[in-house]
Amino acid sequence: MRRMLVLILTVIAVGSISGTAAASTLRVRLDPNDSSSKLDIHKVITNLSDTTMYLRLKSWDRFKPREMAENNWVFVLDTVGTHRLDRTVVIYHHVGGIVCAVFKYNTPFQIGRRLATRPDGKSAACHLPRGWFGHIDRAVRFRAFTYQRRHATDMAPPHGHMFAGI
Repeated sequence: MRRMLVLILTVIAVGSISGTAAASTLRVRLDPNDSSSKLDIHKVITNLSDTTMYLRLKSWDRFKPREMAENNWVFVLDTVGTHRLDRTVVIYHHVGGIVCAVFKYNTPFQIGRRLATRPDGKSAACHLPRGWFGHIDRAVRFRAFTYQRRHATDMAPPHGHMFAGI
């Protein structure tokens, strides 16, 4: 009985340690409730692995994919570390669902696109190949926006700053 108890406690301890190690790689940044849009950014959740760039935006309110028809989420990134933006990720509604498209910054040249996932009713997440972002050897700087037609209605971080590190 004692051996069984020790075994069970060991399994629980190992499981809890490995679970927290995997979760600790996600970076979560908060943004204030400062827009009337259903897509007002609440959390910016990111991760960069050897193979994948994970970008997720979470709104303050639940939304349906078709509500992204007039509002899009956009990331602009400096992946090289030169303080010049070089990639744009647009999260938008398409016939098949929500799509993540990667572009060279400020150009119509699309590098690639993938269907987004919906971790919950308030979020859309992009799992994108790291290769689409070129050689990354420094902390990626970025900003996220909610766009309505041709202007930004919400920015994270606010006041023109950039997040450092994905």
